[in-house]
Amino acid sequence: MSRIFEITERVASYAPRANLDLINRAYVFAAHAHAGQVRSSGEPYISHPLAVAGILASLGMDEASVITGLLHDTVEDTSVTLADIEQNFGAGVANLVDGVTKIGQIHFNSSEQKQAENFRKMILATARDLRVLIIKLADRLHNMRTLGFVPVEKRRRIGEETLQIYAPLAHRLGIHWIKQEMEDLVFSHLETEAYHALLDKMQDRLEILNQTRERLEALIQEALQRKGLNARVHGRMKHLYSIYEKMQRKHVNFDEIYDLVAFRVIVDDMSTCYQALGVVHSLYRPVPGRFKDYIALPKPNGYQSLHTAVIGPENFRIEIQIRTDAMHSYAEDGVAAHWAYKEGETAGQESFKWLRQLTELIQETDNPGEFLENVRLDLFVQEVYVFSRDGDIFALPRGARPLDFAYAVHTDVGHHCVGVRINGEVADFSTRLHNGDQIEIMTSPDQSPSRQWLQYVKTPRARQVIRQWFRRQEREASLRMGEKILREAIGKKDVGKAVLEKLACVDQADLKARLGRGEIAIHSLLEAADQDRFMPLKLKGMGRSMMHAADCCHPIPGDPVLGQLVIGEGMVLHHRKCPVLAKDDGRDILEVQWQAQEGELFRTGIEVHSRNMRGMLANVTRNIAEAGSSIEDLRLTQRGGSMTELLFLVEVEDRKHLARVMRAIKSVDGVSIVVRRNQVGLSGKPAGRPFGATLRNLFSRKSSGDEGEVE
Repeated sequence: MSRIFEITERVASYAPRANLDLINRAYVFAAHAHAGQVRSSGEPYISHPLAVAGILASLGMDEASVITGLLHDTVEDTSVTLADIEQNFGAGVANLVDGVTKIGQIHFNSSEQKQAENFRKMILATARDLRVLIIKLADRLHNMRTLGFVPVEKRRRIGEETLQIYAPLAHRLGIHWIKQEMEDLVFSHLETEAYHALLDKMQDRLEILNQTRERLEALIQEALQRKGLNARVHGRMKHLYSIYEKMQRKHVNFDEIYDLVAFRVIVDDMSTCYQALGVVHSLYRPVPGRFKDYIALPKPNGYQSLHTAVIGPENFRIEIQIRTDAMHSYAEDGVAAHWAYKEGETAGQESFKWLRQLTELIQETDNPGEFLENVRLDLFVQEVYVFSRDGDIFALPRGARPLDFAYAVHTDVGHHCVGVRINGEVADFSTRLHNGDQIEIMTSPDQSPSRQWLQYVKTPRARQVIRQWFRRQEREASLRMGEKILREAIGKKDVGKAVLEKLACVDQADLKARLGRGEIAIHSLLEAADQDRFMPLKLKGMGRSMMHAADCCHPIPGDPVLGQLVIGEGMVLHHRKCPVLAKDDGRDILEVQWQAQEGELFRTGIEVHSRNMRGMLANVTRNIAEAGSSIEDLRLTQRGGSMTELLFLVEVEDRKHLARVMRAIKSVDGVSIVVRRNQVGLSGKPAGRPFGATLRNLFSRKSSGDEGEVE
C-alpha cells in the first residue's frame, strides 16, 4: 500500500507550493478516526484512504483532492462530522468530502433507489466541482483492486455497477487507464473462467507479439525519421476486456483477432500529426473507413488524436494513434492531466456539456429506474457529428435521429418540430443521422409532442423532455378533471380544510389532481364532505384527450357511454351495457359527454357470417378498405355446414362510419349476417372476449380443425 511520505513526495514533485503539513495532518486525523477498523482483507482500514490518496497523487491532483482522498470515508464510517472536517481542513475540503460521501440515515424503498440517490448526489456535487467525480473514481478503483475479499453476491453487484457506471464515467473524463483497469478487474471477477482462458492465450503469444511490436516500432520510427519528423513510437498490447468484448461483439474466437497490438506516434505539434499520418499511409495500405480525425473534431470529453488502421507486414493489421505530447497527456489522464484550481473554479469544467446535461436529467427525474436508465444510455455512447443549417456542430450518440438533434438545439425546437431536411432532402423522423449530415428542423407553433416520438428518439435528454411534457399535460388534465368532479359532486370547486384532512391532501390542487387521476374515489369525496348524491355524476365539457375507450367493449362516438376513473389510465369509457360495468357497484361511475375530434379513429368489433366460398375473405377485406376502414385484428372460425364466422376488429370514426362499413360488408355476395359483436344487445350475445394481439394468417385455408376453405 502507499505510504504517506511517498504521497507527499509525489505531490511536492508537481506542486512545490502544496501544504504538505496539512496532508500529513489529514493522514493522522484519518488514522485516528479509523483506529480499530479493518477491511474485508484483514488490513487496517487506513490502508484504503492511503491508497485512494496515492491514486489521486499519481493523477497530479491538487492538495485538497489528496486530503479528501484521505478523509473521504470518515463522515460515513466514523463519528466524524462534516463540521469537524470544515473546522480542521476548511470548507473546500468539507464540500468535497460531502460530495463523495454516500447518503446515509435515510430509508429507501429499494436498492435501486438507493443506488440512484447516491449517484444523483455525486453527480450534482460533481456539477459544482469536477474533483468529486475524480476522487470517487479513485475510491472505486481501489475497491475493485481488493474486490476478491468480499462475498460473491456483493462482488457481482459492485462489479456490474462499476462496468455500467464508473468505467464509462472514467472514459467520459478521459482517464482511460482507470477505465481499462476497472474493466479488466470486473472481467476477472465476473467472468473468471473466460478471463483466465484469455490471459493464458495472450501469454502463449506474448513473445511473438512483443517481437512484432518491436519490429514495427522500429520500421515506423525509421520511416518518420527519413522524412525529417521528430517522433516517438510506442507499441502496447490491448487490454483483456477490450479483446473479450470484441470477440463477443463480432462472434469470433481469439485466433481471429489480429489487432492485438496498437501503436502511438507522439510528435511535436499539430501540423506534424498530419504529416506523420501521410508517412504511415505511404508505408502501409490504410483500411477503408477506419480513419478518424479527433483533432479537428475532438470528442466531447476533450480527447484529441488521429486514428487510423493499416495492413502491415504479413497482412498484420495495425491500429495507430497520432498525437502531440499535450494530447497524449490528456489521453492518458484526461481532465486530471492539466488540473488547475484557482479561486474556487475547476479547470475544464465548461467543456463538459454532457455533465451539465446529465445534471439536468437528474434534477428532472424522480423515478429511480428511469434515472438509472438515462444515466447508462448517456454514458454508453459513441458520437456522430452533425451540423445545423448555420454550420454549428453537434455531437450526438451514434444512432441518433432528427428529433434528438431538434431537442439538442433547444427544447422548444423539439416540441414544435413538424419536419426535417437532411442535406437538403426531406426525411422522416426515423432516419438515422450520419457523420457530416447537415440538419434543418422545420417547426410550427401549433405542433406538440406525440407519444410515438418516444419510439424514434435515442438520447436520454430527448426522451426525458418528451416524458416531462406529457407529465405536465397529464397533471393539468387531472387538475381540470378533479375540479369538474368537485363542482358536480359538492357544488363548488374548493372544499374546506376538514375535508382535505380527511382525504390526507396537502391542499386544493393536491385534492383535484388525485381526484382527476382516480387515486381518491368519488364516493370517498362524498363521504368526507357529508354529501349524499345519486350516481352517476354528470360531467360536461371535458376534452377528448382526458378520455379513452375501454378495450373490453370498444365504444365509439355516438354510443351511450359511462366513465370510470382508473389510476394510471385516466377516464376509461365503457358502453352502458358493458358487462364489466355491470359488476361494479356504480358508486364511482360518471356520466359523460363524449365527442371525438375530426379524423380520429376508434376500434370496434364486427361479426360476419358468410358462405364458405373461394375469395370470400379477400372480397370482405377489400370492401372494408373501400369504406375507409382498416382491420386491426381478425379471428376466423368454421361453423357447421358450409358457413364461416369472421370476427373483425376495425377502426372507424363514429357510428355513422361504422354503419357504412357494415353496409359495405353486407353487399358482398355470400354474406348473410353482419352485426356489431363487442357489446350486448345488438347480436343477442354477450360481449365477446377481447381480440388477441397477434393477427391470424389472413389467408389460412384451415381453422379450428374443421373442414372447408376461405380465401
